[in-house]
Amino acid sequence: MLQRFWTVVVLVPLALATGQLPRQTNDGVHLAITPTCGTIGGTVANTNAGVSTSGMKTLVAFGDSYTSGGRSDGGPLPAAVLNGISPRAGGRVTDGPVWAEDIASDLGLTIMDYAVSGAVVNVTLWPSEAGHSDFVHQAALFFSQNNVLNPNTTLYTVFFGINDFSASSTDGDHLPEAAADLLALIKQLTSAPTNAKNIVVLDDYGRGTDAATGDAWKQAVFTGLGALHSTGINVAYVDFAPLLTAVMGTKPGFAAFGYDTVGPCIPNLSQTNLTGECGTPLNTFYWLPGHPSKETHRLMADYAELVLENCH
Repeated sequence: MLQRFWTVVVLVPLALATGQLPRQTNDGVHLAITPTCGTIGGTVANTNAGVSTSGMKTLVAFGDSYTSGGRSDGGPLPAAVLNGISPRAGGRVTDGPVWAEDIASDLGLTIMDYAVSGAVVNVTLWPSEAGHSDFVHQAALFFSQNNVLNPNTTLYTVFFGINDFSASSTDGDHLPEAAADLLALIKQLTSAPTNAKNIVVLDDYGRGTDAATGDAWKQAVFTGLGALHSTGINVAYVDFAPLLTAVMGTKPGFAAFGYDTVGPCIPNLSQTNLTGECGTPLNTFYWLPGHPSKETHRLMADYAELVLENCH
């Protein structure tokens, strides 16, 4: 009788130069950098001043298309899958879950999403954005619902700036006012009756580019968070700019992250079908113009989680 022998090959992922392991469940896309940490109260940096994800039960998200899960009233989100016709998964401006959904899934949290595509902080600052959503109205809706959420187990995320920065090129630099309004709304969240205790602000205003006005916006928000922290509120700041710079530039460049292309995979933001879809939809940074693919959203979630875990 012949004996059969099998050789078992165990594939062990190689560690990146940063010490991070490539994510094996994200179509080969993985982090090739880790966040550089700073401290609250200084210059803008990835920082976590007191936010602990342990014991959290709910994630309340405010923002624009980068955060919108296809429903903006805090209720259950539609399935994050493509239907074979539209390039928008369940109404999202991407082909799957957004970063906030990924974090909620990782931590076992119920997500209440109020984000709306195209949103700014305060639409009255930007005539060119008339008719769009803003943080003012998203927060007003949240407050009107009289939600009863335990401040100790609820994480609030605030992600604005992309559309504000874009509008400033048309309407003038009202970013200082936008920063002040954003901080005022966060302070309202931390006041009665909501009494929020855990606030995470995220930023990617230039999507790989920077400008003095945009950097000043970031610094104003960051400084304001420092002042809020001094009153006993736990705050964290996630700066996606280094991630975008690393992908868009040559150090290390998109290929190091497992991407085949920066994209976009779908050529037109306004199209309602998959015409012109790229040949590598699972390995493109942008799915629609200026909007991350589901793999990139997963990467953003990983990056944000590293900030929360390591940047104390």
